[in-house]
Amino acid sequence: MNKRNCFRNLKTLIFFLIVSIVYTTSSIAQEEKIGDIADGSRSSSVHVIDLYDAEGSLIRPGDHPIMPLSTKESCDKCHDYEKVRSGYHFNAADSGANPGRPGHPWILVDYLTATQLPLSHRNWEGTFSPEQVGLSPWYFVQQFGRQMPGGGIGEDDSTDVPDLFTRWMISGKLEINCLSCHDAEASHNQTEFARNTRNQNFRWAAAATSGFATVRGSAKSMPDNYDIYLGVAPDDARSLPPSVNYDSGRFNPQGKVFMDVGRKIPNERCYFCHSSKISFTEKWHTDEDVHMAAGMSCVDCHRNGLDHSIVRGYEGESNPSGKEIVESSTCKGCHLGDESDTKPNHGRFGAPKPKHIGLPVVHFDKLACTACHSGTYPTKKTTLVKTSMAHGLGVHGILKSDEVLPFVATPVYAKGESGKIEPHHLIWPSYWAMMEGDSIQPLHPKEVQQIFLSLIAADTLTDSTNYAIINSGKWPIITTELLTATLDTLAIVKSTETVPVFVNSGKIYQLDADGKITSKKHDAAKPYSWAIGHNVRPAAQSLGANGCSDCHSLTSPFHFGKIDIQTPLDFVNTKTASMSKFNKLGSVFPGLFSLTFLFRPWLKILMFLSCLIITIVLLIYLFKGVDRILKYLGGGI
Repeated sequence: MNKRNCFRNLKTLIFFLIVSIVYTTSSIAQEEKIGDIADGSRSSSVHVIDLYDAEGSLIRPGDHPIMPLSTKESCDKCHDYEKVRSGYHFNAADSGANPGRPGHPWILVDYLTATQLPLSHRNWEGTFSPEQVGLSPWYFVQQFGRQMPGGGIGEDDSTDVPDLFTRWMISGKLEINCLSCHDAEASHNQTEFARNTRNQNFRWAAAATSGFATVRGSAKSMPDNYDIYLGVAPDDARSLPPSVNYDSGRFNPQGKVFMDVGRKIPNERCYFCHSSKISFTEKWHTDEDVHMAAGMSCVDCHRNGLDHSIVRGYEGESNPSGKEIVESSTCKGCHLGDESDTKPNHGRFGAPKPKHIGLPVVHFDKLACTACHSGTYPTKKTTLVKTSMAHGLGVHGILKSDEVLPFVATPVYAKGESGKIEPHHLIWPSYWAMMEGDSIQPLHPKEVQQIFLSLIAADTLTDSTNYAIINSGKWPIITTELLTATLDTLAIVKSTETVPVFVNSGKIYQLDADGKITSKKHDAAKPYSWAIGHNVRPAAQSLGANGCSDCHSLTSPFHFGKIDIQTPLDFVNTKTASMSKFNKLGSVFPGLFSLTFLFRPWLKILMFLSCLIITIVLLIYLFKGVDRILKYLGGGI
């Protein structure tokens, strides 16, 4: 081997050594970023940072074109973004993630076609995957981005349909919006996130929520050949390309921006996605959760580390945060603890330990704590509830009526995955589908809209009535004739071996060989419910505070309440279901057991009189015995 080859091999070796050192150093830096290494201080870190766009370029006032900040590029300089995105809020579409117990689904709603369909990427029983109704990641983000935290499905353009490649290029990915939770500025405007995702401004959405940037324009109105850097004049002069303007006064002389972000999330950040409103009540009619009223915050119980694996707080939860912190974050763990633990974990935040004096132990085996302490106080019939995820609460322009789709009933006392009875929200699915054998394939509302609209317009009897209802956010009145015509038209349009059906009110409706409507129960028509933990009521307002009759009476809503079955079908006679169907205790035993409480006052009186008579008899014989003893001692016997 000559000297030249030796020298060349030496240079190659040195090159690979340098690459290895750089790679190793970068890997270590990736594992231990400065913002992820705590020094133990409880004070908040001050964030005066550089802003970066999605390409990793520094943002400075005067840039042209000036790009929106990228939370991934800006925050990842100090925090491990990849580890964050494995958290519960972002990993719904990750097949390897633990789905946990069934939770609040996304609900696909269409007023015109009477559709309310629960969707979830987590494969919860009773929900459908968005892909089953043709909602690719891009369409899903546009539909539900209003209350998404970004990340996860919002960054998944790899499995999307090819035709949307150019739209992804224009809209950009919907990165995790760290500001949605961590921004403590009063000027933070989360509803701007909703507006921009609706306008397909995915890459601009995070900047729009901040207090130092303003976003205008819409990527939705841009042509497929639009270039966000060079710009192409849109065909419509009225269309405004998406753009961002920063408050130049927020940049310091070094070009950095102060961002008021904190480790502990303010409650208001949680409320935007996790609020609920009971129908026909105002905010001032209801009380705040007892924990909030005591000064606690959401994240005191729903904690997480850097991996953002939020502790959900239900019994039996599996969470990488560790058994001790997870178990002590449940109602039972915090207030009662586990007597087998050598180290007491209960009583956190000064939580009182309830005595439950006189309450039979069987209640703790059959009921979750929330059954008595959480949700709306039960009445004879369930009421409607609106939630942020289902109804877009907090978003500008939503219908504020209490009776709008989706119709969600509460409280429903149902047996949960733990085997205990808990209060639930419940929705009866309603959608059009094609059935093959026993398999149901839901249709996207757009596949039915034109058919349905033309039939409604042709129906002179219900035309004006239905149009008025549709515009109010309710669903239309579906008569036997309208249902028959829609199913018949769908059969012609689809022209396949599958059979068109309408799923509603717990049944599927289809046409028989004679063209008449038949119905039957089907698993795909079963209601979907999810357990609720809030608002928590104090002990004085819990079920049982007024005595056993709160639950054990023939009129108790807990056992014998009625659950509304909301339906647009005007020929359905049964529009309620019994609570006993869901708590799986049946109606016979609770009824017979409740009858015993009618006679308990008489039984108590009888027992008192019996005890009194026995006492009198004993006293008589006692006195007689004493008299005999005295006489015996006195020599009288």
